[in-house]
Amino acid sequence: MVTAVTGGIAEGKSTVLDYLAELGFRTASADSVARTVFEDPTVNALLAGAVDQKGPISPIELRSALFGNPDLRRLVNRIMHPRIIDLIRRSAADFVEIPLLIETCLQGEFDSVWVVTCGLGEQKRRLVARYGNTVDVDVLIAAQLPTEVKIAFADEVFRTNCDFQTVRRNVSEALQRRFELG
Repeated sequence: MVTAVTGGIAEGKSTVLDYLAELGFRTASADSVARTVFEDPTVNALLAGAVDQKGPISPIELRSALFGNPDLRRLVNRIMHPRIIDLIRRSAADFVEIPLLIETCLQGEFDSVWVVTCGLGEQKRRLVARYGNTVDVDVLIAAQLPTEVKIAFADEVFRTNCDFQTVRRNVSEALQRRFELG
């Protein structure tokens, strides 16, 4: 049984995934897989070509080129997503963190979906703490579906705007339910 863990940026997905790994579950992260795919010389050359640059291209350069360019974003997604999805499918993970699970319509690939949320105010606070004033946090948040939409697909919802012990307890209780149901 493979469970997808999703939610918005800075909502606590990695915290939940780290706890699952600590408990001994096999975990994978789409972001980590994406970095591996990005670093592949063939893929990097395709991405560099997409922005009319001679390779290699850095993640910062690509991110800058993507800003405000939906056509380029779609092209980059066509280059990256099939490779990322293939590596995730081939992983032996029990839990896979996929921030854009619903946006990429991958929820059907998993036996269950867990959504992690902390609320918009806390999400903004965490993003400011992470990036300072170097980015517009509203733009980062707007680049993904609202978490409320993701919750509609959830088998479990975890709130992370509480102490870590509460998050751990809630995850443990969800694991108990998961294994009781088989």
